[in-house]
Amino acid sequence: MRRLVVVGFLLVWVAAAASSLERQPHPSVQPQILQVDEAGLKHLVAEFKGKVVVLNFWATWCTPCIEEFPGLLKLQRTYRDKGLELVFVSIDHPKKSLPQVSAFLRRMKVDFPTYIKKSTDDEVFINSVYGGWSGAIPATFIYDRQGRLMHNRIDAQSFEQLAVLVAPLLDL
Repeated sequence: MRRLVVVGFLLVWVAAAASSLERQPHPSVQPQILQVDEAGLKHLVAEFKGKVVVLNFWATWCTPCIEEFPGLLKLQRTYRDKGLELVFVSIDHPKKSLPQVSAFLRRMKVDFPTYIKKSTDDEVFINSVYGGWSGAIPATFIYDRQGRLMHNRIDAQSFEQLAVLVAPLLDL
């Protein structure tokens, strides 16, 4: 009986330790997080002219954003070599939330530059992206290879939903 209790304790301890490890940031990935304002966003989209750009706005406190993240990363892995560029912009407060944003990006193994909103005027920032956007997140804006806004989606999107939108723009 004593052996059974010890074995049971060890199994619970190992399961708890494994669960804890899964929630820890991935140590080998150090995300590069840059601040971006409304002017920087316009330059960013223009910089990727010739590629299909998926611009996603999210926050660490937004449950649908967190749930959507794996699908966005799958989209990037699937279509990166075909001309897709995924750009994440966190709307978390840059000074107060940078550690949480960085830890989340490490945990998700994001190994490309990402951005955090720098603007002090939310309305100006929102309107610089798209005049019809209320600022609700998650929000995804898809630009064609010429830098034209082709789709905007407010609310979490699955990999499949996004793939239907980007595949024609990639000429697949």
